[in-house]
Amino acid sequence: MLDTLDLEILMHRDVHFGGSFDVMASYYEEDGVGVMPDFETHRIYELKLIEEETGSNLAESMLPEPAKAQVERAKGVYLDLRSVYEEDKGEIPRMISDLILSEEEYPKGEIHEIVKHGSTMVMPLIDLLLADRFYDPLYPGYGRAPILAAQCLEKIQDEKAIPPLFQALGQDNFFTDESIIHALISFGDKAKSFLLKRLLQKPASKDNERAAVALSSFPYDPEIGTAFISVLTDEELADKKTLALYAACGCSEIIDEEQRKEFLNLASLSHLNNEIKNEIELILLIWKKHKVS
Repeated sequence: MLDTLDLEILMHRDVHFGGSFDVMASYYEEDGVGVMPDFETHRIYELKLIEEETGSNLAESMLPEPAKAQVERAKGVYLDLRSVYEEDKGEIPRMISDLILSEEEYPKGEIHEIVKHGSTMVMPLIDLLLADRFYDPLYPGYGRAPILAAQCLEKIQDEKAIPPLFQALGQDNFFTDESIIHALISFGDKAKSFLLKRLLQKPASKDNERAAVALSSFPYDPEIGTAFISVLTDEELADKKTLALYAACGCSEIIDEEQRKEFLNLASLSHLNNEIKNEIELILLIWKKHKVS
């Protein structure tokens, strides 16, 4: 019997490796940039053997119809990208395709070529950043394309990229979020101002939480510390448990003595639940232990 992971291997084999177990196994043995950490080379060979013994294509016989449809969609995207070269669709589509299809960990040449064209590449990069399918490792780029798009936008430094970079946060992928936040930080005060507005906006939504996560990664800034304290003192915002936790954690970077006194007083606020108060007490304990001022 095949399990869920086996079915995923079959899907990736058919999309990325032309349906060949041998090509896929060789790629995994060489630790290519698109390897999935849960796929083991020995299992790829075992599935190849099962297929040979049964005399039937495992993908055809075992994949459910929705999975087959997803494979066809992903293969279709590969065909679309390759048609850019075959039909000479222009320089910009070619550069974007080069970026997506690169097999380098850091495609320096492709990124340099895009950045060289400056703001003319911003909208194509934003389109790539916001295209849901490219976050899926089954599709061309192995889920890496949004990271590469964020790195390009960081280098181009066109402020139009700030809102879409923020919009792209929260895809449940640590490495993608890390690259996006790094890009946002590179825009300095412009990005900080944008994020502070999202942090304090009402009614609260996931945007407040995403802003809190991003701001927590910025270098220490009293303005950010004040905003996090404002979240915790505001009953409506602090009622959002996840947002309040992010804000409390963000306050841990505060070094201004007056702000620390404000933070100390938060522990007595009746509208904060015990989990938030425990987090506050923990931060106070750490400050006391390290005597940072």
